Amino acid sequence: MQLPKLTGSVLSGLHCFLIAADQMSFTRAAEVLCLTQSAVSHKIKNLEDSLGVKLFIRQPRKVILTDEGKRLKAVVAQNFGDIAHEIRDLKTLELSGDFNVSAPPTFAQTWLMPRIKSFIDKYPALRLHLRTRNDLIDFQTETFDCAIYFGHGKYAGLHSEKLMDESMLPVCTHEYALRYNLYDRPDNLVMCMLLHDAAPWARAGRNDEWQYWAQRQGITLPEVGCTFDRSDLALQAAERGIGVAMGRMSFIAEQLANERLVIPFDMPVKSPLSYYVVCRQDMKSSPRVKAFQDWLADEIANVE
Repeated sequence: MQLPKLTGSVLSGLHCFLIAADQMSFTRAAEVLCLTQSAVSHKIKNLEDSLGVKLFIRQPRKVILTDEGKRLKAVVAQNFGDIAHEIRDLKTLELSGDFNVSAPPTFAQTWLMPRIKSFIDKYPALRLHLRTRNDLIDFQTETFDCAIYFGHGKYAGLHSEKLMDESMLPVCTHEYALRYNLYDRPDNLVMCMLLHDAAPWARAGRNDEWQYWAQRQGITLPEVGCTFDRSDLALQAAERGIGVAMGRMSFIAEQLANERLVIPFDMPVKSPLSYYVVCRQDMKSSPRVKAFQDWLADEIANVE
């Protein structure tokens, strides 16, 4: 028996034949393939016409494989199985090796690191290399697969996928709030030491985060205070009673839960920026980047 050219129609027919031969029923094969019984019968009839041999003996309540059908089933099952295993192996190769990711320092420390074990456990063949920095990546000269940015989502020549929004509000210790009478008195911030993240996002000024919050609340604040190059350092300073830090809600859940920090007045402001996964355009369909994005989306959904 000589096979014809393996066109799309023949390959589709061979797959349909294999399912029908396994089920020994066109009706059950139709259920597996989400087709009608007549569509399955039509596909197999076309395949028989293409091959020039009869594959099934049709009886009123069942079908029986002919000798030619039995021979073809053995060959197709083995080769389709080999193809399936090869595809699985190719996908496994795509999800192995070095995986280079950049993320903002505080996001990496307070949000990503407590969760990253589940990603490593899920993709043990990927060797994660996480690097932290506040500035943007030069994807043309640096070997990063993707980066997490806190920004506006528009980066020339790059692909970006939004992860989540952010909101922010002032936090301090309970003792500091009492000392400066801050509970429900945001106007008393003028007497406080303001703790600034000097690099809350790329190209930001050292007072930008506090001033953005104050403007949205109609409050005038001085631009003086202590500055740090990471948000988590400003939060640590607040925990030590040095002053009031601008807390991002994604970062302060643990401190609020164990009361190391408090919210003296519930006046959150939605940040003008959000978190994005960013990569080169030619990497947006990369299995490893998509796996990382899907994992991040699942983690965010679990928080929500």
